[in-house]
Amino acid sequence: MRVLKRLFAVAAVIALLLVGVYFIFHIDNVTVEGTEYYSDSEIKNLVFQKKLSGNEVVLWLYEKTVGLGSLPFIETIEVEYHGPRSVTLHVYDKTISGCIKYLGQYVYFDKDGIVLQTLPKKKKGIPVVTGGNFGNFTVGEAFKTADEGVFESIMNVSQLISHYNISAKQLHIESGALILYSGKLKIYLGKKKRYDDEMNNLARVFETAVKEKLTLEGTIHMENYKAGDSIVVDPPKKTNKNVKKTKKKEEN
Repeated sequence: MRVLKRLFAVAAVIALLLVGVYFIFHIDNVTVEGTEYYSDSEIKNLVFQKKLSGNEVVLWLYEKTVGLGSLPFIETIEVEYHGPRSVTLHVYDKTISGCIKYLGQYVYFDKDGIVLQTLPKKKKGIPVVTGGNFGNFTVGEAFKTADEGVFESIMNVSQLISHYNISAKQLHIESGALILYSGKLKIYLGKKKRYDDEMNNLARVFETAVKEKLTLEGTIHMENYKAGDSIVVDPPKKTNKNVKKTKKKEEN
């Protein structure tokens, strides 16, 4: 009997300690930082969906063993502990290189051409790739294309767009050559394997335009561009409507 009483006493003490630890380290304040693709509530629901994960000790164990869960556009989540009851979730997004439109859905892919997710809406700042034949695809796998060379070129330009933070709304494939649409600019990049020099110089032009508050409009031809060449913006041609408006102003 004495042994049983001691065992019950030890068990009771352990239970009280566990309850104490749970309430002492229960997380009350959560801050989410870093993500551009998910809301705070979506991140919190992901991280705290596991049993007892609202406790700092348990959350730390999950983080170090099985992980905190995953979402298509999330690379990783790190937890910063500020003492009892308060944590910050640092979210690191995957780099989305672009998307294609397929059957009314937008199919997003990363820098390696891996399909991340399909969504009915287009995310802001992600260029749409048009004119290509991507065939069938599976989420979590790379696109299968008939022309691997063109696909590699798209991946190269997409990575550089992200690297230089270039505003791009569309990347069009025309007879194997690439055309980039950025703001009011139509940029003929040509047919090449890599576009490092072109995108590097374009980034400088855009940076200068922002500093000097200039609006770039027209066409840029970079089909035969070589490192060190100047970039020339050809202004848009006047349409018949514009000519008529100009004549009316002159007559008045």
